[in-house]
Amino acid sequence: MSGMEQNTSSTGPNPGENQQQTGEPESGTNIQDTESNQNDAEPQQARMATELAVSVTGDTKNIPVSKTPAEIKTFYEEKLHEARSALKQKDEELKSVKDRLRNEETMKPSCRRCEQHEREHKESMTEMETFYKEKLQEARSALKQKEEELKSFKDRVAPDLALSIKTGDTDTDTESMNNPVSKTKLTEMYNKLKLLQWPKIKDHLKSNAVSREFTRDLSQKMFRDAAEEMERKKKQIDEVFGLTENSSGLTPQKVKEFRQLTIHSLQMNLYHRRKEDLLQSPFLDDEAQYSQDVMVNFRLLASECYWLGSLMALNNPPLQPDWENISPGMDTWDIFPRDIKSV
Repeated sequence: MSGMEQNTSSTGPNPGENQQQTGEPESGTNIQDTESNQNDAEPQQARMATELAVSVTGDTKNIPVSKTPAEIKTFYEEKLHEARSALKQKDEELKSVKDRLRNEETMKPSCRRCEQHEREHKESMTEMETFYKEKLQEARSALKQKEEELKSFKDRVAPDLALSIKTGDTDTDTESMNNPVSKTKLTEMYNKLKLLQWPKIKDHLKSNAVSREFTRDLSQKMFRDAAEEMERKKKQIDEVFGLTENSSGLTPQKVKEFRQLTIHSLQMNLYHRRKEDLLQSPFLDDEAQYSQDVMVNFRLLASECYWLGSLMALNNPPLQPDWENISPGMDTWDIFPRDIKSV
């Protein structure tokens, strides 16, 4: 018995031991098979996704290889978004082109109307230019004719007019700007005497206690004596020209003009002479009672009054200070009238 048991134990395997010995190898084999199956499934799924993408898109070049379905989905979603953006941009460009074409079609009739209006405007301007050129030519012709008539008139009257202006004939209202003894110039000389020269002389006379009344009378006497002397000279000129009170008949206009020209020549002669030479000496009845300084100022005042009075008396018509309208104002030594008047 013991020998059989021994054989049995030596030759027959123990079921428990066999189960224990074979359990571990079987478990390892199953894990390896599972991993192998999973590794084989991933490429197979990728290939299936790729084939699906090709069948859907028809794109065989840009299909990602060895990607998971999730990655392929993300990839194509991005591509789809890009395509939609590009499509939207193209739609906007197409809309812009359509709008531009529509505007151009709308503007064509307006442009044609503008061109027609421009042609009509040019035609109107051409007609207007022609019309005004003709009118301008007519005006130039008329102006040329008037200039010729004016020149002819000037040639006829120029000598007489020049003589009238030079002599200060009353038939004309014109004055020669070059005439130093015209009425305007004589008025300026009188204002200069009254406003500039007389105040200086007045201060010297007042400081020497000279009478205001005597000075006033002296000034008026010088103007009056000058007027009387010039009147005497004009009568002498009238005798030379035969224009005396006893002469009969009408005096020719030329004779009157040359008579006035002679008086004007006398006036110009006095204008250029020294003022002191015109005074008679002595010009005062009792010069000895005044000092030399007073006599110097008296002579200066008297010579200015006599010289200016002579020029004013030879004017046509004669002029003189308006002695009847003296307004001395606040200064009683203002002995000269404000204005001069025609006699």
